[in-house]
Amino acid sequence: MALVPSLGPRRHTPLPSLAARSLLSRIRRPDSGTARRSITDAELRETVLEHLRVMCGTRQGTMITCPDYGTATVSEMVHAFPDAIAEMARAIKHTIMNYEPRLRNVRITHVPTDDMTLRYEIHAQLCREGSSVPVQFETSIDASRRMSLR
Repeated sequence: MALVPSLGPRRHTPLPSLAARSLLSRIRRPDSGTARRSITDAELRETVLEHLRVMCGTRQGTMITCPDYGTATVSEMVHAFPDAIAEMARAIKHTIMNYEPRLRNVRITHVPTDDMTLRYEIHAQLCREGSSVPVQFETSIDASRRMSLR
């Protein structure tokens, strides 16, 4: 009996160094990563950041095979303020925990601002082949409802 892989949320499993880069990034730049070349922590962080941007830029419910992939849009949550601040943090954490297996111990912290920007810090452990490195990202949602990640 053959096992068919699930299309549901990914669970945390160790990844080989080549898999640290996304398939699309390896197709775009095949010469920048071979099985013998080890990816640096900075390169791994950049590939994770790229994936987080895709996840946070995807509206939850738009992927048929993974309906919980992505985040809720701010326009859906605008009527629930101030409760929406914590709800958005939970949605970001849920998506990262389920679909970015290279990050562990994810913490999302709301950073209050004076302007109309909703800002969060993402703290996590970037895991690779038996070791982990602390990383931090920042996401912000401006008044025009655009989300950016850095």
